Amino acid sequence: MEYTTRGVCGQEGCRETRYYLDNGLWFCRRGHQQEGRQVEEEPDDFGTQGKTNRVKKASAEKSAKTYHGRQAYNLFLQVYQLILWKQCHALVQRRGFPAQFEHVVRDLWALRLETYADKIEDPSEGGGETEFFSSQPTGGQEEPETITFGGKNLQWPRLVDSVGLCYLGAFLMRLPVGIGEFHRMVMREDIPYIRIIRSIPRDMRDKLPQEYLSILETTRLPKAEHLHKAVLQLSLLYRRKFGVQFPALNLPPMLYRSIRRLALPIDIYSAVKRLQDLLGFSLEFPTSPTNRSRPLDLPEVQLITLIIISTKLLFPFDDIKRFPVSAHEPTTQVIDWKLWAQAQRHFDGRETAGGRIGKGNEILVNERDVFDMTPNQLDEYMSWYENSWLDNSRAPNPLSDLFPIGPTGVDTQAAGPPEEDEKEAIGSMLKTVTQQLQPRRVIPEDDPDTPRPGSSYVRYKMESDLPDIARPFFETAAKVVGISLSTLVRAVAQAEYKLMRWLEDQRRIELYGDASGMEFAKFDSSDDLGEQDTTDSEDSS
Repeated sequence: MEYTTRGVCGQEGCRETRYYLDNGLWFCRRGHQQEGRQVEEEPDDFGTQGKTNRVKKASAEKSAKTYHGRQAYNLFLQVYQLILWKQCHALVQRRGFPAQFEHVVRDLWALRLETYADKIEDPSEGGGETEFFSSQPTGGQEEPETITFGGKNLQWPRLVDSVGLCYLGAFLMRLPVGIGEFHRMVMREDIPYIRIIRSIPRDMRDKLPQEYLSILETTRLPKAEHLHKAVLQLSLLYRRKFGVQFPALNLPPMLYRSIRRLALPIDIYSAVKRLQDLLGFSLEFPTSPTNRSRPLDLPEVQLITLIIISTKLLFPFDDIKRFPVSAHEPTTQVIDWKLWAQAQRHFDGRETAGGRIGKGNEILVNERDVFDMTPNQLDEYMSWYENSWLDNSRAPNPLSDLFPIGPTGVDTQAAGPPEEDEKEAIGSMLKTVTQQLQPRRVIPEDDPDTPRPGSSYVRYKMESDLPDIARPFFETAAKVVGISLSTLVRAVAQAEYKLMRWLEDQRRIELYGDASGMEFAKFDSSDDLGEQDTTDSEDSS
């Protein structure tokens, strides 16, 4: 058989370069047919081998082109609006929000779209150049007006702003849902947020440039404090640019829910109302931006601060016996704080009962935790990982069937026992704590040396000042409101200092008849609220 030397075959790694002709088709020495190479016999050249013609393969259809400029920006806003709708839909369908909630959030988003009018409107007649959106201002180009907070502008619609808009919509509707609960829903994936890019249709995703996709990617663990900051920025933006007047926090239901969640006696309710008047807390968002954001600017932080101060006054954390004057005072009962901490641990651990990871805790797992997991926990984690991180919009690999990864679309908690209803769990915890309240003997006012409720009040200026008996309460309160423990301690210390100044003014009025012009009068440290302190110097924060 005669062979002709040609190029390398290349099929299945074949390196053969010698070929033979069979029925007008070329084959390599190992039998691989060469695509696109054939010999056709022409009638005018009878008896010859004919001419060699190369048949070209049909060119594959090019993928969709990535958008740029105004077209990319319009698509990005459409994708963002789709994400916002998915979050509202989840809140209405899964969390029982009213149907009007979607309309309120839609109106807020419509106002926000007005700030991007110069990006989405058609160019004016006269043929302007194509606009390419960039986060960096270019020389000679006028930038739209933005709201500045701490040197940064709020020009891009960030992913955290979508949850912030949902919170502001609930805030306007007076729904008793706090930022801490929104953060918990994000962590539990009750509303789409983490890996939200998976829920965007692939044809829209492929046309977005990478710089836009990076805005929608969750590159770090979401924190409740980030949500607090985003909500504050959005409230200032809507107030300044559109004149939106946000109401005060819906105090009655929010206060009642917080008292129940913290398993406190209902007597805290009236004490909070009284302290609110004394401190002048409006429970509203600030009306103008400041150079330095303070924790007490947030309405929910003001509320939790009032609850903590009221608790310290009525049910202190020390072992000092304080005797009320009347049996009608709430201080006739004493909270067993060790039992309270045990009940809170039992409430927090109900989702991890039975050796489960717990919904919302999967994202907190690190490489060291894997070595201590049980087989059921590993299955639970891998099911969550599959549902949260694997992209099913891609074309399946032909070899994927050989490596099954388990059923898809299965809830990670399906294998465990049914989760106890949260309201029933809070009711059970509250019942456990209130049933163990200890009575305190009543002593009339005849004895002036008897310690009274509110005396020997201790202030904690830093997180390290918290005693072991008070730390669990502060940690739980910080988790409920969605701020760090150090931030909460600082906010409470600032409010206590403000309350001390009020007591000082009241004492000056009693002594001199006027609080002004009495700068020489020193504050008497024997007053009920200022008798004890964890440090020697007064708090100047």
